[in-house]
This record gives sequence, structure tokens and C-alpha cells, in this order.
Amino acid sequence: MSLTEKKFWENYWSNLKLPSVVDPRHSFDRCLARELERVTSGVKGEIFEVGCAPGKWIAHLAKVNGLIPSGIEYSSTGVDLTHENFKILKIQPGQIIAGDFFEVTPAQRFDIVMSLGFIEHFEDPLPIISQHLKWLKPGGLLILGVPNFTGITQFIQHHLDKTLLDKHNLRIMNIDYFRKTGEDLDLKVLEINFLGSFEPDLPIPINRFGNPIQIAIKIFLIVMRSLRKIKVLDNFNSPFISSYILAVYRK
Repeated sequence: MSLTEKKFWENYWSNLKLPSVVDPRHSFDRCLARELERVTSGVKGEIFEVGCAPGKWIAHLAKVNGLIPSGIEYSSTGVDLTHENFKILKIQPGQIIAGDFFEVTPAQRFDIVMSLGFIEHFEDPLPIISQHLKWLKPGGLLILGVPNFTGITQFIQHHLDKTLLDKHNLRIMNIDYFRKTGEDLDLKVLEINFLGSFEPDLPIPINRFGNPIQIAIKIFLIVMRSLRKIKVLDNFNSPFISSYILAVYRK
């Protein structure tokens, strides 16, 4: 069962400004880009992203590592944004499929299949992850990324807008879940890591101003945005503070 509806994603993408590109000045972009570049380096061929809008990450890996970018997106707004983003960036994608990931039959398999912020929106992600494998070549890489809404970020998001937490499966946001997933699906676990350190842009407020607790949290986040410009802080990671989990498997 999905924890989000299609309308949620249409609204989510409606205010995005293009081009959407990796910004090394932004702490999270810097951390995730570094890891994705590293784990995909040396791989030749095609990468396929599940929930690919607006194409930011597959476009980046196409530019940096020479991969041919493809993906699937079921939000019509997201599909249009992805096509436009590639057009602006002057990158030719392999294919951008408009459709439901669970209803489209793969016409081909890919060297890398990736989803970044997709599986945590389901109550039982295991069959969702299994669906990823239908698009992946034998011996290919499966890359799964999810935000970490546990630890300090859970406390902050709870006070800013608890309803956002309800759209995420917090039970999977730990190393043990991703390790067991590899065992359950007979995948070779290459690495599972927390990354991103504390990310002040991960929590999202519902109110512009809010109550005294919310105001205090927002001041804290403003201070942290300045501190996170210091690159050495990228290396401070733990389940309590890190903003993201990235798992890499071989099929």
C-alpha cells in the first residue's frame, strides 16, 4: 500500500524551477553526488531511475560518468519537467517512460537501476524492491536511497509538520533493514551507509511562522545551513544525525 497519492506528487513538482541540477554548494547534493559518482564509476551502459522526475540525478551521472539516462515517472507534471530539464541541459535521454512502475512491462533491462526517495513511501517495500529487479540485468547494480527521518530529524519534523512523517515508512530507515533485504532477494550487498550528515533542508515546515517551538527550530536550521557549508562536516555520520541511507547491491 502506498503512503502517498498521485495528487501529492503533482503538487510536489508543480513549483519546481528548471534547470534542476546538482549544486555542489548544497550540502546534501554534494554528499549524495560524491557517493553516486563513486559507486557507478567504471560502469558502462545505461542507468534507469524509478521515480525519475525531474531527471536531476540521472542527468548528473550521464554528464560525469557517461551513463545513458532513462527512467519512469507516473506524475504527468514530473514527466513534463523531466523532458524539459533534459532539453535545457542538452542531454539526450535513452527513454523517459510515463506510466505506473507496477503496470509497465520492461521492454529492456539496464546496467544500473536506481531509486532515490521512492521505496519509503510504501508500507511493505520488499515487493517494490523486487519489482526493481525486473528492470535490472544479471550482474547489474541496484542502488536504493532513502531519507533518514529518524533520530534528530524525526524530532524536528514532528514539531514542524507531523503529517509529513506519516507519508514515510520510518521502519525501513536503518542498516539492518537493507542488509536483510539483500538476503531476502538473494542480492550481493556491496555497501550500506549513512551519509549527508545533518541536513537542515530535509525537515519541511507547514507554517511560515508557527509556535515558539517551531520558531526556535527554524532559527536552529538557519544556523545549521551556514555550518553545513563547511565540507569537513560531511564526514560526521550516524543513525541519529545523518540525513540519508544509500544501499548498493549486485544482482
